[in-house]
Amino acid sequence: MADTLVQLADHVWIFPRDSDPSRAESQPNVGIIVTEKHTLLVDAGNSPRHGRRIMIALDDIQAPSVYNIIYTHSHWDHVFGAMVFGAPAVAHELARRQLGEMATRPWNNNYLLEEIQRTPARESSIRAMMRAMEDWRNFRIVQPELVLSQKLNLYVDSTTIEIEHVGGNHSPDSVIVTLPQSRIRFIGDCYYPPPSYLRSPEDTLDFALMRRLIRDDIDLYVDGHNPPMTREVFTRYANGETLTAQSLG
Repeated sequence: MADTLVQLADHVWIFPRDSDPSRAESQPNVGIIVTEKHTLLVDAGNSPRHGRRIMIALDDIQAPSVYNIIYTHSHWDHVFGAMVFGAPAVAHELARRQLGEMATRPWNNNYLLEEIQRTPARESSIRAMMRAMEDWRNFRIVQPELVLSQKLNLYVDSTTIEIEHVGGNHSPDSVIVTLPQSRIRFIGDCYYPPPSYLRSPEDTLDFALMRRLIRDDIDLYVDGHNPPMTREVFTRYANGETLTAQSLG
């Protein structure tokens, strides 16, 4: 079955996270913003294979070529697909530093198996990476060319895209991407706990950060690994309510 984009508003879609819960953690939502002449992505997918699936879906809606990729943060599942798009990336300065260091590593399965031996707590994440990456030959990490320290606004054709650094326990380089005209906010993984291999039993969602993300003029919140949430649902979530699959839609 062909991959299907989910439309959120006029000219805004997501290539949705994997519907299989066992894979959704490592295949995030990818935002798609189509302007008059350009396409911008919020994150790039977890591998070149994932990126190619996104490209096919873009062709289905006759989207223009990808103009920019905005990284919400530097974790592999959000950036490893970028090389297939041939577009410059935008990210926080901490993400550029992190991705620059990652680019020096000898990416292949042998190196990753050695990483598991060095850091057994990372095994689950590393094996998810190995499953996502069918072939490491010619792989490269696309480094950010446009970097922000706190806030950056992009004006593409008649569309305004607001990018803001919010940090968080999951990844200190996290940014959010707001589309004021569409009343949509892409929030990545910023409010999640630290990655599992760094997590302690007392770590939870960052509810204070979640509440700071709520704005009266934003109707829809899109994080990395859940279905999009209305402001009402996200507010309940931020206030500690446990949400069911039904309430998430």
